[in-house]
Amino acid sequence: MLNDTRLLADHLAQVHDLVDSPAFDRNSPDNGPWKTEFAQLISRVHSLLLLADLIDKRVDFRQGVGVNGKVQDITSLVNWMHDRMPAVSSEPAEQLPGNRLNRYFNAGTGRFANGCLFTVEFDSELAFFIDDQRIYLNRQIRRAVSEAEEAIQSHARHNL
Repeated sequence: MLNDTRLLADHLAQVHDLVDSPAFDRNSPDNGPWKTEFAQLISRVHSLLLLADLIDKRVDFRQGVGVNGKVQDITSLVNWMHDRMPAVSSEPAEQLPGNRLNRYFNAGTGRFANGCLFTVEFDSELAFFIDDQRIYLNRQIRRAVSEAEEAIQSHARHNL
């Protein structure tokens, strides 16, 4: 994909479409397509971060990443989440693991139905949780996409 600028551009466009999906709007219903959209987003972001890693430009920021042995940086957090998502992009949302996959808007602390304690530290932020791991849409996913995109495009400009 690195050598095919058209394929890379298509992949980036899909990532941006998913990041901006109406399914992630604060008023979107809990029984809407957000779980399927999140699974697709994590899959696409995972691919993007793997490409950045391949060119030795790992996206490795740790801001907001719960480094507790499972993950070391944003790339490993996305990898961890990707590995726990079912292979879904075509499965209906109701078949996703609702008791393990949750979301929460705005700052707050509580407990999901599966017993996992959660904390969201920022107002006007959407956080996704798989079990006890959290990832923020704006502060982490958007930033990771931006950093990976910049690194990959810079690499492509200098190597084509």
